[in-house]
Amino acid sequence: MKQLLAAAAALVTLAAGAPASAQQPGQPQDGARTDSASLTVLAQAVAGSPEARRPLAKLRSPLCLAVAANDEAFARTVATRIIDNAKAAGVPTGRDGCEANALVTFSDDARMQLETSRADGRKLFSRMSEKEINAALDTRDPAYVFQPIEATPRIGEGDEFLFVDGGSNWTKERSHLRTPQDILTTLVMIEAGAIVGLTPVQVADYATLRLLAPTGEITADSAAASQTILSLFSAPLTAPRELTRTDRAYLQSLYNLPRTAFASEVLEKTVEIAAK
Repeated sequence: MKQLLAAAAALVTLAAGAPASAQQPGQPQDGARTDSASLTVLAQAVAGSPEARRPLAKLRSPLCLAVAANDEAFARTVATRIIDNAKAAGVPTGRDGCEANALVTFSDDARMQLETSRADGRKLFSRMSEKEINAALDTRDPAYVFQPIEATPRIGEGDEFLFVDGGSNWTKERSHLRTPQDILTTLVMIEAGAIVGLTPVQVADYATLRLLAPTGEITADSAAASQTILSLFSAPLTAPRELTRTDRAYLQSLYNLPRTAFASEVLEKTVEIAAK
């Protein structure tokens, strides 16, 4: 992350611990509410079909964002919108002067930049295996997401106690399954040419979801394509204008439920909120 921030210094970098705009994101315009079964399928697609009985990863530290782009006004708009989205979802945000743990950057040739860095032997993504980096590079979207994740045991947080003969026994199996998964840093690198014709709000909302949560890729022919901002690059003509009700419900559920909550519990809460 530090190497990428340094490389982006020639562009416009906006650190975000400062106050966001006074105008908060409005009610998402994603059409009529749908039935619970359809919302469940949609939520699964947005989250990338995670393993049900494992916690989903989220930022360990308060969000401190940097956005690097050639156009300063565009970068500022994107940064402000992302912070507004994060605050609306209940994501903790850093104070002014914080050290960036999240970066959105735009590159004329993102893949070549990343591959060149690897070829030069630079370790841009500590705590990520080569397999994980290759998977991030093997994306369909013109956006590359890197999120080093670390398991952080929290004994007593989310553990289940079984009462036997008047006493309590700690269930090790359940404690192991509920080990929180922390995103240490998060990077979204987007091909600059791919955002032509898109609004800054669309770009910022797409980046918000990819930065802050585990997500899936949505294909153009997917039933979910018109119902999540994650379809922005695969189906730009039918993609929503902003984060949808389900997108926001997913972020809100992820960051408001305990860190030990299973993916199934986060998605169940997502459907509950989205259906209101």
